[in-house]
Amino acid sequence: MSISAQNPDISGERQSGQDVRTQNVMACQAVSNIVKTSLGPVGLDKMLVDDIGDVTITNDGATILRMLEVEHPAAKVLVELAELQDREVGDGTTSVVIVAAELLKRANDLVRNKIHPTSIISGYRLAMREACKYIEEKLVTKVEKLGKAPLINCAKTSMSSKLISGDSDFFANLAVDAVLSVKMTNQRGEIKYPIKGINILKAHGQSAKDSYLLNGYALNTGRAAQGMPLRVSPAKIACLDFNLQKTKMQLGVQVVVNDPRELEKIRQREADMTKERIEKLLKAGANVILTTKGIDDMALKYFVEAGAIAVRRVRKEDMRHVAKATGATLVTTFADMEGEETFDPAHLGSADEVVEERIADDDVVLIKGTKTSSAVSVILRGANDYMLDEMERALHDSLCIVKRTLESNTVVAGGGAVESALSVYLEHLATTLGSREQLAIAEFADALLIIPKVLAVNAAKDATELVAKLRAYHHTAQTKADKKHYSSMGLDLVNGTIRNNLEAGVIEPAMSKVKIIQFATEAAITILRIDDMIKLVKEDGQGDDSLGRAKRRSRGGARDPRGGLTNGELRVSDQISEQKPRETQESPPPCTDFDVAYFHSYAHVGIHEEMIKDRARTETYREAIMQHQSLIQGKVVVDVGCGTGILSIFCAQAGAKRVYAVDASDIAVQANEVVKANGLSDKVIVLHGRVEDVEIGEEVDVIISEWMGYMLLYESMLGSVITARDRWLKPGGLILPSHASLYMAPISHPDRYSHSIDFWRNVYGIDMSAMMQLAKQCAFEEPSVESISGETVLTWPEVVKHIDCQTIKIQELDSVTARYKFKSMMRAPMHGFAFWFDVEFSEPAKNTNATSVANGSSSISPFTEGNQKKRSNPNDALVLSTSPEAPPTHWQQTIVYFYDPIDVEQDQVIEGSVTLSQSKENRRFMNIHLEYTSAGRSFVKESVMR
Repeated sequence: MSISAQNPDISGERQSGQDVRTQNVMACQAVSNIVKTSLGPVGLDKMLVDDIGDVTITNDGATILRMLEVEHPAAKVLVELAELQDREVGDGTTSVVIVAAELLKRANDLVRNKIHPTSIISGYRLAMREACKYIEEKLVTKVEKLGKAPLINCAKTSMSSKLISGDSDFFANLAVDAVLSVKMTNQRGEIKYPIKGINILKAHGQSAKDSYLLNGYALNTGRAAQGMPLRVSPAKIACLDFNLQKTKMQLGVQVVVNDPRELEKIRQREADMTKERIEKLLKAGANVILTTKGIDDMALKYFVEAGAIAVRRVRKEDMRHVAKATGATLVTTFADMEGEETFDPAHLGSADEVVEERIADDDVVLIKGTKTSSAVSVILRGANDYMLDEMERALHDSLCIVKRTLESNTVVAGGGAVESALSVYLEHLATTLGSREQLAIAEFADALLIIPKVLAVNAAKDATELVAKLRAYHHTAQTKADKKHYSSMGLDLVNGTIRNNLEAGVIEPAMSKVKIIQFATEAAITILRIDDMIKLVKEDGQGDDSLGRAKRRSRGGARDPRGGLTNGELRVSDQISEQKPRETQESPPPCTDFDVAYFHSYAHVGIHEEMIKDRARTETYREAIMQHQSLIQGKVVVDVGCGTGILSIFCAQAGAKRVYAVDASDIAVQANEVVKANGLSDKVIVLHGRVEDVEIGEEVDVIISEWMGYMLLYESMLGSVITARDRWLKPGGLILPSHASLYMAPISHPDRYSHSIDFWRNVYGIDMSAMMQLAKQCAFEEPSVESISGETVLTWPEVVKHIDCQTIKIQELDSVTARYKFKSMMRAPMHGFAFWFDVEFSEPAKNTNATSVANGSSSISPFTEGNQKKRSNPNDALVLSTSPEAPPTHWQQTIVYFYDPIDVEQDQVIEGSVTLSQSKENRRFMNIHLEYTSAGRSFVKESVMR
């Protein structure tokens, strides 16, 4: 008896193992990169435009992520994490997302190094517990009887990165006064500060410093009628949740009237019922009536006659706060248990007075001297809605921080002090363990340093130097008993120095730091535990576009360095149709020995395995094909340099009438077998040969190709795409990708220089510095392809070359020259120039970005693309980027290193020119000629990319 196991037939995509972990990490890193630049006292704001054009300008992490409508399942965890931090603490939303993403990134690196996720999770949990314990035992400062000074400092620290940071002294005092005004003692005798009792009203006009605090809960509406009194004292308040309008029959109720005189009685009774309800309210003693619904003119007449204030259309949230503050009961009906209508006077709330005042152009009703708990209102003044909304968010964060500080009575130093102290402590803790958890704890310690690093980078300071000094201070604090006060040392981001932030007044409630570490660790563990993702597709076959939109925002890159030439041999699949004679044309260029060797190297399956595993690249190409499905369906497509044929198959799945898959390397033989194995031989025709040599007996509608190489033009097949365009493409036909831009920027990379050169200064105690010059030549003579982070880049990038595949000529590729002028954003050693590129998929008629990019400004900057919201128009172009800030691909970045670094100051100008030219010996090699001038000194760097 044999038993066979079958895989379940799943209608959808399934990813498992390292693939899903990598994808989750990339998604979370993309989310983190969006909010990273908004951290700290000099963090930048984000402008978010939704689908209907409403604009929000903010640097509040929770607000940014909530408005982005993140759809990737793992990235959603970080969005919910920010919201949780906002609910629990009120501040620290950006920090918690950055820490969680860094923990996840480092955990993924450990998994790649064969450490099981269970060991990492165990280590992370141990590190989290030890970190929280260390904060509570060593880092907190008790403030038993808090005066206003530490509260004000906490509020100022919270709003230091906000729009109102320039007036932080004024608004910090406002926030502290507001929180202290709502102090109350609950039934258990605990002192609480319900900040929901602080109502924030926004009024246009005047400056931000004209904002003020009102003693009373303000309703952003006026009296329902002008005849009502402006002031009632003392006030008995009725809170209603129903209409005070002429009673109408319920839907479905029919009344048959035989005598027309009875109809008037029915109408009169309807009016009398409303009058009786109002009389019940007034007899109970109510002289202020608030309702969430409407009050008609007849009902208003009775209130005016009784000298009562009535307010209609009160927001339910405001109504709940008023009811709680005044001791009122929110009444939803007059009906009692006997079926009669009554109103119990016990349902009324009380206040010292209710008065209407005019603020700016609006009337507000103020409820002062509430019975059960105090209530105050903050009136914010500002120039426009964007400013007022951001002021409200900043003030809310500060109110929450003051509340937490008052309730916990403990504070810690800010400015990266806690994270640096924990990093040093956990590093030492890791060395005391003999299990695998040691590695996870060490990575946890390093991950916490992301906060001071980002703070320094956002302040345009030397992050490497500052963080190293900060760690040295905290190491001293933990090893020398007389230096314990160093545990409060943190960053001074204005002056770029280290200082005692506890004395400087940069403090935060300890609860905020503890919650950040706890929440970030749990979020990272939640995502790390995932090793299988199954995404079901809809039965109608349309699928769910959410994954595509998420990939569109995370934008990977794509590269296919395969060639388009061969040695002249031509093999064509059996299904090719009879070729039509072509007009006489120039003979194709001869195939060189270099070309033959090149095609031979790209027949290796390992190269194609690496490229297909680069999911950011492969998935984005598939997304581009599906996005342009309407232009591919029923059309003829040519895939230049088809490789394994994966793009050709994507096009066939998108409904192409016929796909010509052209490749000069021997991988075309396997591509033909792949096409047959998938039953697509009637649609996909594999042509083994150069684009210049093969024949296609018809014009094509679409050209698709992964023509980019390292540094965009190196090993690229752009020449083959241009040849295919000129030979076969119909006028106005589609080329994917359609545009590309090559960027450059100066970088500072001391770690690379240290590992390659400084190593020789002292080897086993032997001075081998005589080897350093040779080491420089070996390490930096040729360009290096490696991954760098955005922190190493000294300036915004400049465009070296913009390519429009519709118009570019082959002659333009012989040599590319561009001038540049950079201004350094920080003081640091410059070690060389980095090159990267992005490509765009768009339709010729709809592309409007070419002009702006050609003039030197990319339509989508690689450093800001993560901030873009999902496009509301599905036909907008996709952009793939290999920038340091984009999700990593196998391209990485190309670095041209100097033999010796150049020290540059902040705002120092670096200018010169770069020339990229094809080698005369081998056109697939690229000569790089760099001229650069800095601080009056000129340099020249020659390299060959082989």
